[in-house]
Amino acid sequence: MEPKKKRMKADERRQAIIRAAMEVFARNGFGGSTTREIAENAGISEAMIYSHFRNKQDLYAAIIEETLQESEPLYYPLDAMRNKDDPRVFTTIVSNYLLKHSQDTTFLRLLLFSGLEGHELASMFVAGPVRKYFEFLADYMRERINEGAFKPVDPQITSRCLLGMVHYLVLLREILGDDTLNSIDLTEEVETIVKVFCEGIQADGCAAESVS
Repeated sequence: MEPKKKRMKADERRQAIIRAAMEVFARNGFGGSTTREIAENAGISEAMIYSHFRNKQDLYAAIIEETLQESEPLYYPLDAMRNKDDPRVFTTIVSNYLLKHSQDTTFLRLLLFSGLEGHELASMFVAGPVRKYFEFLADYMRERINEGAFKPVDPQITSRCLLGMVHYLVLLREILGDDTLNSIDLTEEVETIVKVFCEGIQADGCAAESVS
C-alpha cells in the first residue's frame, strides 16, 4: 500500500502555484500561458488555482510581490550605507544580483517576456518597485556627492548604470550564452564591475570586497 502524500497547507499550496506560474510564464510568456498549464506544472487541478487567485493578472502580481520580498534584503545594504562603506555597498548589490539571477533566470525571463509583450504589469513593475529601488540607491549616491566622496554625476543615471551593467552580464551569459563570460568566475566579474563603476564616480576610486 502506497503511503499517502502529505497534504499541503494553504500557504504552501499558494507558494507552489506561484512557483509553477513563474516557470510557465518564463517559458511561454504571459499571453502564451494558460491556467491549465500552470495547474499541470503544479500538479493540482485548475480549480485549485482559482481558489487562491482570481485570474492570471492576480497571479502575476503575486509573483512580483513574492520576488520583491525575497530580494529586498539582498539589494538594500543598509548597514554598509550607514557606515559609508562604498566598496561594501556596491559589492553587496552586484554580487547578490549576479548570484541570484545566475542560479535561477526564471524571474528575469518572465520580465523580458512581459516587456516584449507590452503587458501592463511590466510597466507597473518598473513604475513601482524598480523606481522605488533606484530612488533609494540614488539618494545614497546624492548624499555621497554632497559629502564630496563622489563626482557630481546624475545619481538617477548612475544608479541605473550600476544595475544595468550587472543585468547585461547576466543576460549575455545566462540567456544569450556568451562563452567568454561562462569561463569567468563570479568573483572576478564582481570585482571588475565594482572597480569600473567606482573609478567612474569616486574621486579616488574604490576596490571591491572579496566575494565568498
